[in-house]
Amino acid sequence: MDIRAEVWSPLQNTAVWLGAWLHGLESTDNLVDALGSLGGHHTLVDGRPLVDLLRELRQVTAGAITASEEPVLRLVLSGPGEAPALRAGTDAARAASASGVGAIVIRDDDPLTSHILVPTVLGDGTEWEWFTETAPLPAPAWLSPGEADQLLTRATGEAARLVEASGYRTDALNSPRLTVGTLADFYDTPGLPSSVPARAAKLFARADRVAAIIETVTDRLADHRIDPQLLGLWRHIRAARMAGVAYAVREFGRI
Repeated sequence: MDIRAEVWSPLQNTAVWLGAWLHGLESTDNLVDALGSLGGHHTLVDGRPLVDLLRELRQVTAGAITASEEPVLRLVLSGPGEAPALRAGTDAARAASASGVGAIVIRDDDPLTSHILVPTVLGDGTEWEWFTETAPLPAPAWLSPGEADQLLTRATGEAARLVEASGYRTDALNSPRLTVGTLADFYDTPGLPSSVPARAAKLFARADRVAAIIETVTDRLADHRIDPQLLGLWRHIRAARMAGVAYAVREFGRI
């Protein structure tokens, strides 16, 4: 199993960049550069270029930007034992599950309409499929950064307690800081817009740190004796990333 695919989400940073751009806080040139770093060459599934995707995003969100306190877009992630928070059985849900990357939900000024962007990584590029839903989607958790951080911290502490209680020991873990630091730097590349609120940035950093620790133990050290204790953190990492995106995009609308 590819641990990095489960604990890292380039779609997190993509969603934040799109949110900042939609709120006029980032230029189109900066957005295109960031998306290129995050996913290579971007196209729609029908072959149209990135500029067409951005143009349609502008159109559908024109009335939704100031329509309510809800963020104009949010991130949807899923993993083992956790289906994406989309309408079950729909083409969008099937595509999100198949891609394994997640989805971005775009709010329309019609409260019953949502637009769902599902990326698929193909070689050195990203292909986007656009779905439109006219029925309510499952309600997200709407965790605050503080709540998400508390859940992640508590889960990390519980995992550490279980690891210690199991009697697990390895010399390779005596000083894993260099490896963890290198991975954390990787997760942060190519960074976030300068307008990202500090609380969201700190939550993303905490999620990256825990993700780096999990990858260090389960992948870099090739030791899977404590997988049950560590892999239980995946869900909380995903929740933290989704909460951080929702908070950041909501705050963009208040700047």
